[in-house]
Amino acid sequence: MDTYKDINTPIGTLRVSANETGLTNITLLNNKKEDSVSESSPSVILEEAQTQIDAYFSGTLKEFNLPLDYSGMTTFQLKALQVTSQIPFGEVITYGELATMAGSPRGARAAGGAMARNPFMLVVPCHRVVASDGSMHGYSAEGEIGTKQRLLELEGLKFVNGKVLFRK
Repeated sequence: MDTYKDINTPIGTLRVSANETGLTNITLLNNKKEDSVSESSPSVILEEAQTQIDAYFSGTLKEFNLPLDYSGMTTFQLKALQVTSQIPFGEVITYGELATMAGSPRGARAAGGAMARNPFMLVVPCHRVVASDGSMHGYSAEGEIGTKQRLLELEGLKFVNGKVLFRK
């Protein structure tokens, strides 16, 4: 049985869910109507998630270190999320680069699909994956592309005409 904790952040309220294995989901609530599930007994994993999320938004944490429950994912989704977890704070890669690093050089669309189904928003930083020209494409969290751009700006990236400036 999952427990959850709602965490207020500069981008809105994150609902962080966990089981005994690790985090199972992070959702940006804002205007979404979520089922009212009672928050059960405190969880060490959820408390640590709040500590790390707060540190990220205060600018003192650059890389999350939380247990994640990857059950139910395909082999490619798992590999894509593992690669995404390694993208450094303040940097971006393209969907094509992600696909290549995940072992599927022609799988940019599949990489995009894996990012769209990322259950660990922020902790697995899918906001750091952009189109080859630097434009923002599909971000399934509440607020969509605007949220993605806010997170990248928080990490120090700059935008011109809606496209991120790549750091090399």
